[in-house]
Amino acid sequence: MMCLLAAATQQISAEGIKTAGDGKNYTLNLLSQIYSDVVDKYVDEDDGEIIYSLYEDVTIAAGDSFTMEDDVTVLFDDKVTLTIEGEADFHLTKGSTFDSAYDDYDGVEPVGIVMNNEQSQTLFQNCTFYYVGLRNMSTKGLKVDNCAFHYNNGAIGQAALTIGADGAPFEITNSTFSYNKKAAIAGAANFHNPLLIEDCEFYANGQANGNIPQINLTVAGNIVVRRCTIEGDTELTMVGGIGISNFYAIADTHATIADCTISNNRYGIGTVGPVDISIEDNTLTDNHYELNPMNGGSGISFYDPYAKTTARVSGNLIEGSLWGITVIGCKDVNIGRIDVDPASPDYNPGNNIFKNNGNSGALYDLYNNSTNTIYAQGNTWNVSQQTEEQIETVIFHKHDDASLGTVIFIPVAQPTSISTQSMFKGQPTTENEIYDLHGRRIIHPAKGLYFERSAKGCQLRHFRF
Repeated sequence: MMCLLAAATQQISAEGIKTAGDGKNYTLNLLSQIYSDVVDKYVDEDDGEIIYSLYEDVTIAAGDSFTMEDDVTVLFDDKVTLTIEGEADFHLTKGSTFDSAYDDYDGVEPVGIVMNNEQSQTLFQNCTFYYVGLRNMSTKGLKVDNCAFHYNNGAIGQAALTIGADGAPFEITNSTFSYNKKAAIAGAANFHNPLLIEDCEFYANGQANGNIPQINLTVAGNIVVRRCTIEGDTELTMVGGIGISNFYAIADTHATIADCTISNNRYGIGTVGPVDISIEDNTLTDNHYELNPMNGGSGISFYDPYAKTTARVSGNLIEGSLWGITVIGCKDVNIGRIDVDPASPDYNPGNNIFKNNGNSGALYDLYNNSTNTIYAQGNTWNVSQQTEEQIETVIFHKHDDASLGTVIFIPVAQPTSISTQSMFKGQPTTENEIYDLHGRRIIHPAKGLYFERSAKGCQLRHFRF
């Protein structure tokens, strides 16, 4: 049922509307005056809330521009898209909500906003998307700040926020993605998109339980994911944390994943194909929700049949995975090297901590399933005493299979003033509390992350922790 009964009286053309492209600036209010059969404006008599309903596709042509109104709600009918080909201003102060027009979401697929503006990069700020999504098709890209994407239905594309076109740059900061049907953020496999994702929160995305991670990226000259929380839904056994794929072996790709908390996913971080990547100072815990250990469940996984991947891994806590780190193929995976001069580009202090990674009754902190020599010095392993004999029990390499490469793991991390007692299996540990960007304690989605809708059932009212 539509939120607004006025929908029943509208006579709609099948094609929707497209502006003339003659230099005019449009708002939803203006569109509702010119095209009242397509864009309806409703003002709640009780609280003054302004609600716009889009009954058919609306396109702002190249040459025209669009200014989004602040503090309003926009409702999308089934299959409806707002496409912006001209310049647009979505920089809001109070914030507006984009939502489905239906209380019952079964059988309907409102789409959302598609950006195809080739004039300039568009900033979306303080926008909330509920069931509908945002897709970019412009080479100018997007900036997204302090926005939220909840319960996206998948109609917009590969993700709640679908990136592209090829070469388009993106900055996504201070935003929240939760319970979306597909990935939170994704792009096409053959696209090459420079990307910054910083200070964002991801919860239980991939609700369709497809073989995708919550953040599903392709490669680019520079990808940075920093200071983010990626929390999985433990009922979803096919959804990973962060995935970076280079199926087409595009050259000159680099990625950095740093200072993130990644937990309760099928796997933590996974790369496929050639990439130059740094994974530093992350906390990866309980990324083991894979039913078959032969199919995944790693804290960190590198897979590259082209043997071109270079990786630097340092300062991470990797705990509770089926496999701590797995390496298949690749060129040079450096998990710690302290036997060279600190000025050397090969120097890596290590400082990774492994705890309780294993499956089928065996512990696996590091599995070198390649012919490469891997340096993994300066780390703390999941053994009671950091001796060569004991560490061999949690590393799989040439020592266990003559066809594989050697892992060089001695010397290990030096003791510090901070006790590592809790790092070992069977000993007590204190669960870390995590806080969001506003200082609120984050609770696992299954335990307290929920939404309220208004009495009219038309918009997201609260995002509570």
